[in-house]
Amino acid sequence: MNSKEGIVVGCNRSLPPHRLLLTPHSLVAGWFACYNRRMSFLRIAHRGASGTRPEHTRVAFERAIEVGVDMIEIDVQLTRDRQLVVLHDLELGRTVEGKGRVREYDLADLRARDAGSWFDPTCRDQKVLSLAEVLEITAASVPLNVEIKSPPPDWETTVRQLLELLGRFDQLEATIVSSFAMGALRCLRSAAPQMRIGALWQQPDLEPLWAHARELGAATVHLSWPLAVDSVIEQARRRGLTVLTWTVNDLDDMCRLARAGVGGIISDFPERFAAIAAAGR
Repeated sequence: MNSKEGIVVGCNRSLPPHRLLLTPHSLVAGWFACYNRRMSFLRIAHRGASGTRPEHTRVAFERAIEVGVDMIEIDVQLTRDRQLVVLHDLELGRTVEGKGRVREYDLADLRARDAGSWFDPTCRDQKVLSLAEVLEITAASVPLNVEIKSPPPDWETTVRQLLELLGRFDQLEATIVSSFAMGALRCLRSAAPQMRIGALWQQPDLEPLWAHARELGAATVHLSWPLAVDSVIEQARRRGLTVLTWTVNDLDDMCRLARAGVGGIISDFPERFAAIAAAGR
């Protein structure tokens, strides 16, 4: 285990808790004040508390809940046996031991693999999680922003499985589903007219984004944080869209974005949101 800027990094479960108790479905509406009550944003943990724990693992999600986030962002894709697994990369090797595409493995095989020791030796017991397992961890405490990573041939099955699981855990209303793949979001909109959709974007030209958001009936646009300047936030507001920004880890950038009026900040270090609140006081 080691430390970054006073934040403990690793998977030692004996760490003292810093739990902030919150009720589940009020979280999305419960905006967090940064500098004053007129400036508020959702505190969103990127793949869990992925700056201090291995991304997309149980300890990363538990840590995010412990520090009191409003939402957790995760990525999903299909396995060979058509189950939804929570992994960002389409191929093994970076965070999960092995080689080849995730789609070439059954869920049981993936769940048996080491998903933590790449980050820190104390995390060697962390395994790949299915979406059902993540919902078991989070559903009673915090809603999800689910990003669809599946390639086009898997969109229909991914959407069907996703809606079934969100419904089973009573999370359909609380969840935002996002993707860079507008085709995946069209598939979702067709299957679930009431689902809250977020369009992910990182290109400087925003005109296609506004068109996609209008077509999809999106509630949010998820911008790479350098794009979230005052004029863009105002353009989104005029279109009835809320801006969420990713992936913001620098405190100065977090404060600038909060002052600019973004609706949510996605960070690897949810522990740092407390520092913004302290600065505001």
